[in-house]
Amino acid sequence: MGHLRSLFLGLAMAVGAAAPALAQGAMRDRLVVISSTSAGTVARMIGASFAERYEGALEPTRRGLPTTAALELFCAGIGPQTPDIAITVRRMPRTMLETCQGHGVREVVEMRLGLSAVLLAVRRGEPTPNLTSRQVWEALAAERIDDEEFVPNRRAMWSDVAPSLPRTEIHVLAPNLGTGTNGLFEDMVLEGGCRDVKAIRLLFEAAYRRGKCITARDDGRIQRMGGLEVPAALLAAPPGTIGVISFDQLLASGGNLVALSLDGVLPTQASIYAQDYVATRTVYLYAKRQHTRMQEGVGVVRGIREFLNEAASEAASGPGGYLSVTGLVPLGPGERAAQRRTAERLTLISR
Repeated sequence: MGHLRSLFLGLAMAVGAAAPALAQGAMRDRLVVISSTSAGTVARMIGASFAERYEGALEPTRRGLPTTAALELFCAGIGPQTPDIAITVRRMPRTMLETCQGHGVREVVEMRLGLSAVLLAVRRGEPTPNLTSRQVWEALAAERIDDEEFVPNRRAMWSDVAPSLPRTEIHVLAPNLGTGTNGLFEDMVLEGGCRDVKAIRLLFEAAYRRGKCITARDDGRIQRMGGLEVPAALLAAPPGTIGVISFDQLLASGGNLVALSLDGVLPTQASIYAQDYVATRTVYLYAKRQHTRMQEGVGVVRGIREFLNEAASEAASGPGGYLSVTGLVPLGPGERAAQRRTAERLTLISR
């Protein structure tokens, strides 16, 4: 409870500083959008396009948090000191929806924006080892397990991880920390790969377990750079180098980059859409209809419907839309049309 209170107070201070009150009953002059860390780039791009597309709209105030904390803050209550919109890579569980309702957030709109996937790739013509999430974690984690003790990870070759893997040096190009693609890689590959490690499961604190899972080595085996730079750098990298990229970047390479299978599944449009590929998540958007400012002056802020219309537009989340650079895989045509109807009508969640 203290953790949520500190988040709430921090957001209230940010909103108060960024959004002075307007005349005629308006409580804020801009939207407040929170996002899970790995959906931060999606939130930023929608916010920028929304401000550009709609006359008089200001770019929303944004804040990134871990998914659970973002949903908790969204559900903390109604009013100008609380967020209007949350964008996450996890669906709001029923228990959280009940928490929302208990705090007066009774009119929640839920939309699906698309599917987010991160993958490992090599240059065309390079060996394509069949990796597991566990092997990737064992190769890239800052620490390895030795007799149930954590020691620095000094593995130099993929064959040091498993004899069946190539005898090539571990060298990975990855997006900078804090980016959406890297966040998904941490959540779905590194944390997924260490989840069943006995020494990790024995750790009492969840935050400490996560730290052991996602803290990557910094001894030069992983080279960090802007996410958009990874494909070109991979094409020029030494043989055996593996890159962490989005599915859209794979398609944009024109066949020059080849994806590796992970846990026995090759990332394709079909396997991502079916969510058979392990490093896949649905990106969700939640909005408070109670915050919508009507012409009579009731509500908190203008622009919620317009923001949702922008997020659901073909220009954003359709095939070739600007969100594709974040690795977003579009929903099917019928599902995209359903999300546009939800945005236009502000249809409330029903489950």
